[in-house]
Amino acid sequence: MLLLFDVGNTHTTVALTRDGKMFEKYRISTKKYETEDELYVFLKSLYGGTVIEGIATVVSSVVPSLNIVFEYFANKYGDGNVYFVSSTDYNKIVWNINYPKELGADRVCDVIAAYKEYGKDCIIIDYGTAITIDVLKDGVYEGGVIMPGFAMMINALFKGTAKLPLVEIKPYDGFIGKDTESNIRIGTINATVGAIKYVVENITKEYNTPPVIIHTGGHALYVQKIVDGVVDRDLTLRGMYYFYEEKKNSAC
Repeated sequence: MLLLFDVGNTHTTVALTRDGKMFEKYRISTKKYETEDELYVFLKSLYGGTVIEGIATVVSSVVPSLNIVFEYFANKYGDGNVYFVSSTDYNKIVWNINYPKELGADRVCDVIAAYKEYGKDCIIIDYGTAITIDVLKDGVYEGGVIMPGFAMMINALFKGTAKLPLVEIKPYDGFIGKDTESNIRIGTINATVGAIKYVVENITKEYNTPPVIIHTGGHALYVQKIVDGVVDRDLTLRGMYYFYEEKKNSAC
């Protein structure tokens, strides 16, 4: 059994797995835990009678200030081992960027899983607080794109204006809004999807053969009927598992 934590700016996905294929997973607010004991109480309430003590911990985190919580958790409740995902600790892929250490752990996981399961030519789009686009070409990670996520754009309009409301994160069926809500949904969701399509179309021109386009992350389902590609909600978790397997085997 392995305990996985995918720590995002807004939510943390926690998952238990035996084989890296099936996951018993939950999403909790990243702000809900600040100590190893609080985290343990959360997990016990989620997993009930399942034994979570004494097992290894893998962490993909974009919130470095919380990393110490997982170190304390692993020492107190786990088996003492915590594996933090980093590109510099995974040499099966060439990271052809200026500062590989700066690459977010979630993006590293996405690229690892995409390479393992979809091949050497992939474009991965991860819809979280921020939307990231990652480019894997001929088995080499060539870089990518970061842009505001859907919720971030909607919240920016709400907080930055006097009268605009918060609206549902959902594409609008059309491009001319008849009320304030539809105007906002077109401007934030539809327009962002259009930007993604434009960027992906131009990235695709760099490939000799068409790459596999993969959508993942919390809001991936919103675009599955709009943008070409496959939706793979557990891509990041499987990348964490592959990272762990590589680190475990290299330590043997």
